[in-house]
Amino acid sequence: MTKKADERQRGSMSNRAAARFARMYKGRYRAAKRVATVAHPQRMSTSISTIWQRFCLRSAWRELANIVGITLAYFFTRGVVRGREGDAFANAHTLIQMEQVLGIYHEQALQQFALTHQWLIDLVNNYYLYGHLPVLIGVALWLFWCRPTQYAWFRNAFIISAAIGLTIYVSVPMAPPRFLPGFVDTMQIHGFDVDGSAAGPLYNPYAAMPSLHTGWSVLSGFFIVIASRRWWGKLLGITLPTLMIISVVLTGNHYFLDAVVGSAVVALAVAVAWSVERGPWAVRQRS
Repeated sequence: MTKKADERQRGSMSNRAAARFARMYKGRYRAAKRVATVAHPQRMSTSISTIWQRFCLRSAWRELANIVGITLAYFFTRGVVRGREGDAFANAHTLIQMEQVLGIYHEQALQQFALTHQWLIDLVNNYYLYGHLPVLIGVALWLFWCRPTQYAWFRNAFIISAAIGLTIYVSVPMAPPRFLPGFVDTMQIHGFDVDGSAAGPLYNPYAAMPSLHTGWSVLSGFFIVIASRRWWGKLLGITLPTLMIISVVLTGNHYFLDAVVGSAVVALAVAVAWSVERGPWAVRQRS
């Protein structure tokens, strides 16, 4: 084989290897670059850049479609529960009775304590807002770019948990504590009234059960823990959902059992997503 033919063959092999790495979500640009560099360092730049751009574009549109679909489904639940306010308040009183039987109904007392400490109210108000979707989106982007082998598991668990949560919202509408006597809407009295804002018509106010604020914070924390390589990353993964549980209770947006069920929904979703992606069922499907 001539030297020129040998170079062409090695270049072709490098391009195929780079494409295979991109399709498999492993290593992304840097992994493909390493493969091509080993095979033929002079033929890598154009082909890998093209593969990477097309791959990211297709992936981004697919993930955006998932988010839009889930958002539209959430808006749909508002229309479904409209006119069922009586059921929502009745379910809330039933839940409170359950917590009283279990000896865990302390939400009102804890909120009254927090109201005497302005710094604590400011902390939970801000974390309830900025520790929810911004953290979820940030973790998703981090996994997508830096931990691609974990990203699909995370995304599928998110979609499954959203489907379960939306089903419960429609089946069991529940008024949050802030709508009940003895509770305070801490966010409203400190300047953020979601019910009276432009976003008010687009959200379901009777979606206390389950708390996906808590559930998705647990989801983010779980993947931060398993994907982080440093101790402080794992500590962060534990701290985020802990702060969210405190925030949803002290702001009057959820009950303790809402947080428990939200966490259980996500745990189930993570297990189902793992089974689909990596479990024995997935192995049988591939074989």
